[in-house]
Amino acid sequence: MPTTLTQLSAGRELTSLRTPLDCKDTATVLRQGPGTEPGGAPSWLLFLCSEHSADLPNWPGAPANTTDRLTLSCGFALDYRTTEQVLQSHADLWLTPLTGVDPAAHAGAWPEVLDRAHRFLASRLAEAGGEGETLNSATTMLGMAAEYAKAGNLYQATVPLAYCETASQSL
Repeated sequence: MPTTLTQLSAGRELTSLRTPLDCKDTATVLRQGPGTEPGGAPSWLLFLCSEHSADLPNWPGAPANTTDRLTLSCGFALDYRTTEQVLQSHADLWLTPLTGVDPAAHAGAWPEVLDRAHRFLASRLAEAGGEGETLNSATTMLGMAAEYAKAGNLYQATVPLAYCETASQSL
């Protein structure tokens, strides 16, 4: 018998693994994003504990009916959206609030957006005297994302951005 997760994945390829919420509790609720087409499979799945199930307003979605025991940690997300949609989600959730760099101001030119955001964090790191492991790591990973984007590999840029998303919760 297929699991709820298998059914919700609907045979699609996963485009991003994310942790937009840092919580070590076991998920008890599965929220799902809207389908990419009417009646289609959800665009993302977000696992939440009971405490966070009503929170995370930037990740709207409907609770998914599930009888399966959810064993992933709270805050873990499986994303099936296009690379462009994942990049925009990163911008909406943490990149623009943290750095002030808005993709709309750069006509969605992701190499420029990520480069400017990296330079912002690098400047913040320099002001802090290079101190702060989380800021240092996030700056390094954002630099990697900017380099991947500059080389034309936006999909690969989403990998270090997923780390930055988690780290940004501590910045």
